[in-house]
Amino acid sequence: MAVTIFAAIDVGSHETTLRIYEVSKKYGVHEIESVHHTARLGLETYSTQHISYHTIDKLCNILNGFSGKMKEYAITDYMITATSALREADNNLIVLDQVKQRTGFLIKILSNPEQRYLCYKSIALKENSFHKLIQKGTLLVDVGGGSIQLSLFDKNVLVITQNIMIGSLRINEVLQDMKSQTDNYQNLVYEYISNDLHNFVSLYIPDHKVKNIIAVGNQLQSFVKYLSVHNFGNLQPVDAKGKKKDSINRQEYEEFYQSITSQSPEELSKELNTPVDRTTLLLPIAMIFHNIFEETKAEQIWLSGINLCDGMAADFAERKEKITPAHNFTESMISTSRNIARRYKCEDDHNNNVEDISLKIFDALKKQNHLTKRDRLILQISAILNSCGQFINLNDVGENSYKIIMSTEIIGISQRERTMVANIVRYPNENFPSYAGISDSFSSEDYIKAAKLNAILRLAISMDKSHRQKFRNITAELHDDKLIITGRTLYDITLEQGIFRKCSDFFEEVYGIIPVLKQKKQF
Repeated sequence: MAVTIFAAIDVGSHETTLRIYEVSKKYGVHEIESVHHTARLGLETYSTQHISYHTIDKLCNILNGFSGKMKEYAITDYMITATSALREADNNLIVLDQVKQRTGFLIKILSNPEQRYLCYKSIALKENSFHKLIQKGTLLVDVGGGSIQLSLFDKNVLVITQNIMIGSLRINEVLQDMKSQTDNYQNLVYEYISNDLHNFVSLYIPDHKVKNIIAVGNQLQSFVKYLSVHNFGNLQPVDAKGKKKDSINRQEYEEFYQSITSQSPEELSKELNTPVDRTTLLLPIAMIFHNIFEETKAEQIWLSGINLCDGMAADFAERKEKITPAHNFTESMISTSRNIARRYKCEDDHNNNVEDISLKIFDALKKQNHLTKRDRLILQISAILNSCGQFINLNDVGENSYKIIMSTEIIGISQRERTMVANIVRYPNENFPSYAGISDSFSSEDYIKAAKLNAILRLAISMDKSHRQKFRNITAELHDDKLIITGRTLYDITLEQGIFRKCSDFFEEVYGIIPVLKQKKQF
């Protein structure tokens, strides 16, 4: 049995963690050791947007210690990532360079969607419990030091996701100077977070009933430990019937909440034998979930114990084909895109038609042009969102669609891929710009890919320019240097033919193939 030892390092906002895993086809992903040290990057970033030399020095010392631990296991497969504490620091490039020079580690700064996607992959490893929960409205709450991610799953797909900048450490830093000015710090925290959470529920999930909450995130360690000490919920060995519990209900949580809010961080530190800098995060975390219970009327909360390192290990195991993904997140990405399109009142019939034509053209071209499944997904998301900008202004749809997409997260696609989607839909009519015009956004390889997908999308849009779905039974076939697109219709297609010809020059330029639109009379 081939077993691979993999190391995951998370440079977090409060502490830096190393977790070591055994990964195999037979047993999947299994953690064998973990080490963590406090390096409070978030303390500086969230208050000054800058990481000091002292903190960089401490981080490098921690990572050199981790390097020694990895040598004990002869580890060659590893991943090291950082999130908002480095992402938001104005000197993050200097930090990355110092770490590289002094430790040899190349830290990857994850975008928010990349960070959350890794965590979701690790949750999905728990196949039975995860899939059972997301059949009915389940809000996944990923609590970080800098922000929280709220993601609604329903009927086995991701419906909506939103990032809110109210992480546990950020709350403490923002409100630090106000503590001495109030006798009711608990109420201060409540006022700070409540409006954002209320707006999320009222704006994004008014038509969905939330039954379950799944709590994940690196900031939950002390939170879970407190529950364990007080014998709550899934941390009790068994329920009344002798079956292991995996959740706590709303009433149990409220009892816990009243208990934790009645103690000071110092009292909690002594009870849990945990440093005060950790227990100070308990109030904001407890209040976040208390508020979510209030807003959603959810019935129970499941504490998964999942963290970012688990996500890195799950991603590694999937890439090395040691495990089969338990959940199809591609469908969730498509479902999320459709929900974004509905939010901006996109016309379903037109969008579905453009999507169908785009994918048929893509499938006719993919083999000869070495296009991948991932390229197909990028094109599909682009087709779904191609007209969302008309919600803002009918005269500049492409530019407004670009701005909406760049401001909207789709869990599962990277910042780079989101930039590609935004630029693919940005130019539905006018010529795609030269590389010099948008080189700040793209590598040369990504530019060529975006141009090719834009050329396909433009042809598809031209075939439904009237928004009347004139063509039926559309086929696309490649014959030598021609792409023959055939549709059955009795409609007058003068408009479609004319716009199609205008789009053909760019398509021919990027593919070296002449597109031809043919009409078959449908009787």
